[in-house]
Amino acid sequence: MDKKVLAGVGIGGAIALVLGGQAVASRLAAKEVDKAIADVSDYVEIDYKKVDQSLLGRGTSVKDVVITPVLSGESIAVDEIVLYDFKQKDDVPTYMKFAVNGLSLTDDSMETSEMFTELGYKGNVAANFATEYEYEADGQTMRLKKFEVGADDVGDIEMNFQFSNISLDEEAVANFPFSLFGAEFHNAKITYRDDSFMERIFETTAAAEGISVKEAKESAIADLEADFESGESGLPEEFVSEMKAFIQDPDRFTITFSPDEPVPMSSFISIEGPEDVIELLNVRFES
Repeated sequence: MDKKVLAGVGIGGAIALVLGGQAVASRLAAKEVDKAIADVSDYVEIDYKKVDQSLLGRGTSVKDVVITPVLSGESIAVDEIVLYDFKQKDDVPTYMKFAVNGLSLTDDSMETSEMFTELGYKGNVAANFATEYEYEADGQTMRLKKFEVGADDVGDIEMNFQFSNISLDEEAVANFPFSLFGAEFHNAKITYRDDSFMERIFETTAAAEGISVKEAKESAIADLEADFESGESGLPEEFVSEMKAFIQDPDRFTITFSPDEPVPMSSFISIEGPEDVIELLNVRFES
């Protein structure tokens, strides 16, 4: 037989093997998904059309998902939920990485629908989520390594944080949130990147008040300065300066929380205003 034919048969056989294995894996994955759904059925109803299990490391994809919290009864539809990895030890989740793709923000059932229409968005505006979480049971350290939410022509926001002295055993979960009082905050970071959302807000405000976008921004800055001068905002001067820069050119900003030492969660009880948070957690705002 011709070598090219043999090669073609070999490649075709390999593809068939992969697809066949993926089909079996998908059926097994669907059983696991059904079990997970049953475990949370008291709190939320979840329907889906299809489950795909990738053999190439792309995770488990649950397609065309409808999520309905039992308390509200209001359904939320998403195109896809992808679980890339999940680990647990003694029934405690120790690692999780997943994504939610195609959550419509302009669906009539969403409270954001009217806002996006007012801001001039046309057609469907869909958001994507990505999360990576890690918990070290021995050191009782929790890290949200990544939580990102974004939508095309809107923008995205990304955050991470780290806590220690957090127990996730049954007793601690049962006593939540009181069990968090012994936890310690280490650091956090929030980054926002704009993709027309903020400019649309200023354009909509300007149109409603019959002024230019430049005047709308100047008015916002004037209000910020007035609150600073009166002491009402409780923000330091460098904060206000960076916020003014963002209003003038709303491209991106970053907020970092980096105390010199871990801060006990019990310290948050004494917080009375923004200035206390800024000092306690060494907060910085950069535009």
